[in-house]
Amino acid sequence: MKVAVTGATSDFGTAILPVLLADLDIDSVVGLSRRTLQIEHPKLEAVQMDIRDPQIEDAMRGCAAVIHLAFVVEEIKDKTETHDINLRGSRNVIDSAHRAGVRRVVIASSINAYGPEVRPEPVTEDVYPEGDPDRYYFHDKAEVEHYAEWWLRRHAGEMAISMLRPTYIIGPSFSNDGIDQLTGPVAAFPRADEAAYQFLHESDMADAFHRAAKQDLDGPFNLGPKDWVGVRELAAMQGQRLFDVPERPAIVAANIAFRLGLTPFSGHWVTAGETIVDSARLTAATGWRPSMSAHECAAIMILLQGKPLLRKDDALERHIACEAALAPASAAVGVDGHGLEHVQLPTATGSVHAEVHVAQSVGGGAIVIPAPPGLHARYLTPIAAEICAMGIDVVVVDLPGHGLSTGKRGHANGQAVADALEVAAAYARSRFHGEPDTLTVGAGAERLSHRFERHLKPADGLLPRKVRCDSAILGRLPHARTPREAVAIAQTAIAT
Repeated sequence: MKVAVTGATSDFGTAILPVLLADLDIDSVVGLSRRTLQIEHPKLEAVQMDIRDPQIEDAMRGCAAVIHLAFVVEEIKDKTETHDINLRGSRNVIDSAHRAGVRRVVIASSINAYGPEVRPEPVTEDVYPEGDPDRYYFHDKAEVEHYAEWWLRRHAGEMAISMLRPTYIIGPSFSNDGIDQLTGPVAAFPRADEAAYQFLHESDMADAFHRAAKQDLDGPFNLGPKDWVGVRELAAMQGQRLFDVPERPAIVAANIAFRLGLTPFSGHWVTAGETIVDSARLTAATGWRPSMSAHECAAIMILLQGKPLLRKDDALERHIACEAALAPASAAVGVDGHGLEHVQLPTATGSVHAEVHVAQSVGGGAIVIPAPPGLHARYLTPIAAEICAMGIDVVVVDLPGHGLSTGKRGHANGQAVADALEVAAAYARSRFHGEPDTLTVGAGAERLSHRFERHLKPADGLLPRKVRCDSAILGRLPHARTPREAVAIAQTAIAT
């Protein structure tokens, strides 16, 4: 199977390409883009081309499927150029794919095709995509869908065209003005009591597009989780100041600021949240289901932006959600969370996260290792795994305000650090009952910081930009510079 992807350098393309390349049924992928692709793969053929170019048909020849992602999302001032790329370009992709003998086309649409109206209940694909002529993105997404529907009626059975309407995508591949606004210190929304978002992780989005590329689907399909997060709830999660503003004056102000170059977006993007959708049709057709909830994705978005999660109830607990937030750090360290557990331990002021490594043998002892200030547990995962392989159970703790623990990023006073170590030690004693007393061992902060320094920024948003941590209690701990030193400390304590 051969697949072509337009907009291969986009955020969507960055998330989708690795999934396609990993599929053994897909022999080759043609990445079409105006910019140079930053990834290389034996299966990947990079082609620099504008989607409005009639020669795009040649690049699609021999493809079973085309995934169309190329679209102007980040706002530019020239709306004529915007519409030409989005509308004429999309029509050219559909027509060229048909002439090239492509079997199916998968179009990245959006729930914004429904328009900006706030609706009381989740909508299905039966609701007509009205778009909005005063908002270029909403309008163009709807118009592309209208053309695709017209094309399907005129060419019934000749080529499948599916239009996936994702909700708000988040993840390490996604960085945009919208995410910056949603996680900024201050936010303003019209009808803030009603505004809400369905956050969807990029891995779930990529899974849906992958499935659609491998089977014949026609028409629109909503793509989002079952739950949603109101903007007031989102603000409370991170301590954001939220203001309810009148819509019309807000649009005028945004338009003026955009024309003056003061903001990256105009009134085209001033809305009361997004339409909430029901994705049951896609599940019924493909078996697709999101692996993470909108609330988990909101927490991941906040953390990856370097912002705090302040409430213990918002802390990530499920393994898949924790690993999604840790993905940039996992790439830096070269390991993932395979074979370990994630737990959240409540404290007096919040929740501290711990990675738990369970040894295969029993009775070797247990060690609690606090991640050094400025880092978090994933940077100790390789060391913890080595210690665990030597028969010692290991609990690696994120300090308050670090990693997946709650609290202001990088801030932890002496009492908060002491509480974190106390609850971690109590957990270890309870979890590994019957074993020798649990020890708390420092991990050699200078050694670790030097080891990972070149990997840290800007990839891992969980790392605090500033560290204000009272580490006096950490300095009093026995320190192990290597896994063997940690095991030796534990064995000495057991013997005495």
